[in-house]
Amino acid sequence: MRIFVLLLSLLILAAQPALASESHGASEEHHEDGHEEHHDDDHADHEGRAHGITALHAWIRATSAKEALLFVEIENGSDMEVRIVGGETDIADSVDLVGFQMKDGEADYAVLPGVPVKPGKDLVLAPNGLALRLNGLKQSFHKGDDFEIEIEFDVGHIEMHAQVEAANATQHSHAGHQH
Repeated sequence: MRIFVLLLSLLILAAQPALASESHGASEEHHEDGHEEHHDDDHADHEGRAHGITALHAWIRATSAKEALLFVEIENGSDMEVRIVGGETDIADSVDLVGFQMKDGEADYAVLPGVPVKPGKDLVLAPNGLALRLNGLKQSFHKGDDFEIEIEFDVGHIEMHAQVEAANATQHSHAGHQH
């Protein structure tokens, strides 16, 4: 039953239309390794790009716990299917891709092996859905703090800043604004 609920949640998320409808048009520098460097200072703190993939508005809730869930918008502008598989950061021991489920009547997140993002499609990691779980946090985080995160895909990593929002936040404070 637990697997069925998790798979059903993933199918529902995959079937939803893109939640992000922002326009992103900043200059990029393309490197031989396929990495694209973003040069617009107004956006540098809110997005990262590599391999035709854009990650926007990474955030966690303020916490003093040993775990936090990171949420982010993923746009696959490449011509191939990519899989988000996890991440890395200096502020936690490990980063797992997880999916929301109900377990014994309680909200829980189960580790996932990877989730595909088709070419030209978006995937939103959001509360009560998919997330990146930061395990073994090495410090407390307060609203307004930020930190570096590498989001891992099967084709490589995207480096970006993540913002710390209020402990009860349901979205990134810049969600919905135009880039």
